Amino acid sequence: MSRVFLSHSSRDTLQAVALKRWLVEQDLSLEGEIFLDLDPVTGIQPGERWKEALRRSNARCEAVICLLSRDWEASAECRTEFRTAESLNKLILCARLEPLTEGGITGEWQRCDLFGEGLSTKIPVDGMDRFVSFQTEGLQRLYRGLRKAGIGAEHFVWPPTNDPDRAPYRGWQPLEEWDAAVFFGRDGQIVRGLDELRGMRSSGIESLFMILGPSGAGKSSFLRAGLLPRLRRDDRHFAVLEIMRPERNALTGERGFAHSLHALRSSLGLDRPVLAEIKDACVAVDSEPLLQWLEEARSAAASRLPADVPTTPKPTLVLPLDQAEELFSVDAGPQATQFLRLLGRLLLRTRDGAAPALIVAGTIRADRYEMMQTAPELADLGSRVFDELKPMPVAQFKEVILGPAARSTAAGRPLRVQPDLTERLLAESAEGADTLPLLSLTLARLYADFEGAGELTLDGYEAIGGMSSVVQTEIDAVLARDPIARESQLANLHSAFIPWLATINPDNDQPTRRVARLVDLPAQARPLIDTLVARRLLIEDVRGGEIVVEVALESLLRQWKELAQWLATEREDLKEADNLERAAAAWEGSGRGHAWLLEGARLTGAESLASKPAFRNRLKNVRSFLIASRRRENDRIVAAKQAELKAARDKQEAAERQAAELRKGARVLRAVLAVVTLIAAVAIFGFVQASMTAEEATAGTCQATSMLPASEVQPILRGARFGGGMPGAKQVLASHVLTEPVRNPMTRQTVLPGALLQSLRMAAR
Repeated sequence: MSRVFLSHSSRDTLQAVALKRWLVEQDLSLEGEIFLDLDPVTGIQPGERWKEALRRSNARCEAVICLLSRDWEASAECRTEFRTAESLNKLILCARLEPLTEGGITGEWQRCDLFGEGLSTKIPVDGMDRFVSFQTEGLQRLYRGLRKAGIGAEHFVWPPTNDPDRAPYRGWQPLEEWDAAVFFGRDGQIVRGLDELRGMRSSGIESLFMILGPSGAGKSSFLRAGLLPRLRRDDRHFAVLEIMRPERNALTGERGFAHSLHALRSSLGLDRPVLAEIKDACVAVDSEPLLQWLEEARSAAASRLPADVPTTPKPTLVLPLDQAEELFSVDAGPQATQFLRLLGRLLLRTRDGAAPALIVAGTIRADRYEMMQTAPELADLGSRVFDELKPMPVAQFKEVILGPAARSTAAGRPLRVQPDLTERLLAESAEGADTLPLLSLTLARLYADFEGAGELTLDGYEAIGGMSSVVQTEIDAVLARDPIARESQLANLHSAFIPWLATINPDNDQPTRRVARLVDLPAQARPLIDTLVARRLLIEDVRGGEIVVEVALESLLRQWKELAQWLATEREDLKEADNLERAAAAWEGSGRGHAWLLEGARLTGAESLASKPAFRNRLKNVRSFLIASRRRENDRIVAAKQAELKAARDKQEAAERQAAELRKGARVLRAVLAVVTLIAAVAIFGFVQASMTAEEATAGTCQATSMLPASEVQPILRGARFGGGMPGAKQVLASHVLTEPVRNPMTRQTVLPGALLQSLRMAAR
């Protein structure tokens, strides 16, 4: 698939063929890389459309050249080709074959004229029979534009003019923009990244371009040596600020936002305001002057461009933000939040209706991106995620191995990589984790040890222990061979790495590096730290007037076996130390509010950790937080005890009151019971007496009635006498036993039951 596409009208075929021939003559690497629909090697097959071929070559296509003419403008197919290239966000170079009206659909893009007065170049077509003449200056301008669009490392100068002895294999050293000439294996991703950024400029919708990937994927190198050098070349569309890294002072640090903006303005000849004024505006989160200074930088960048296309929007500013995860680390400091708030304001307001004024191109670890995604300060911003830094296929590893050697050879320092070594490295690169970092470190060590021989060999590779052991070999080279001395050195390194230079990411439980001040590291460990810095395993830098140290690449935390064991053993303490520092920072940020203090078991655990010798110095900044927490906890305990005692007293008093009330109630109850008992006794006695009297009366009445003769009973039953009627009948019946005769003692007559019944019947009549 081709790297350059030629769009032309069928009536301009000779000019297209001639231009391709001339470009290949200038750069033989373009042989087979220019797409021309009539070309039998790289052209389209019969019936295949140009735009379909471009879509298939999207990952490799670096630029599209449009040969503009009246026939091209009149061709619907040519316009479709242009729109296809534009929709894919490709870099477009326009070459006019004849005078045309200004503007049109190609008005924004850089162009040159291949016609006109002046020196001309004749190019043979169809052998030597026919020639096409182009203006020489126009051809040179087109070629320069094409070279600037070149993605491959071969399009960049090596070695850098400011560092002629620079090693082509960089190992774990941070890559810079001038290392683009030895940055191999990511051409496809670079093309797609540039396309994405051009698309963001065109649409004006998204403002954040975030490169995601795990530790060791090469995110920083991709940004620094991949995208940025190529964006700087496209100065018609982009103006790149200095690389920013948040560290502890995202706004005012030596790699902070203020310094990045000031460096851009200085490079454009803008001397005012001075750096101190920019810092003041940043700390105050005052977006108004910053917006003005950014716009001035855009105008200054635009003024340096050729004035041939006046309708082109001003270049879009690009802020490179490396290691954005530092904005959310425990060491971020208050400026991290201020920077996020300021960035949100700037990105929302940097629109001029034609193109965004500012885009952020940043790197962030995949396991920390959610924190940036959910940051409230950036909630209203659109973003594009670039997560294509996947593990390299074998073919790209081969470029990483052989490419830098070829650049060194081309620069006059012959360097050969033995084929057997290449095969071994490719075989071992297909296995295990941290492959790319280990390969980079291995090649750098081979170059450092054998560069003078002009060849990297398999024997030399085996002498350094191979790729899988390269990190441990580097560490062993630093340590003494004597076991006792080695153990002492390891103890000193342990005190430096735990807890200063390494910690544990709480989100995925994986080790991660920390930036430490050199003065904080134990004095007995510093000679060893210096040695690790010299071997490029650690990085030493001056930031904010202080010397700081950090791990060069987090692969060290996984591949150095002793360190990996230390981290596994003290994993929980490291995470708790980070949590404690975050809690203390939140307490300070809240104005030392009581609600943010620790209590209970968590406070006890924090105090225990802060008292450990290994963590005592690192956690000295949280002592006021712990003291305030302990004071509040003690007050809470005392208050709780007092409340408990008061509650006990109140309970006792309540019990005593209840007991007194019960005693009083018992006395009343006893008195009531006595009265009730007496009344009941009197009532029972009276009832018994009444019952006895009633029974005696009833018995006397019955006896008297039973003694009456039948002749007297009848009037009683008829009611003729007092007490007669039914009551009298009942009384009469009750006074006789029907089964036995009754003798009247007064008349001495016997009254039979039958006579009595007869009397009752007569009375009933």
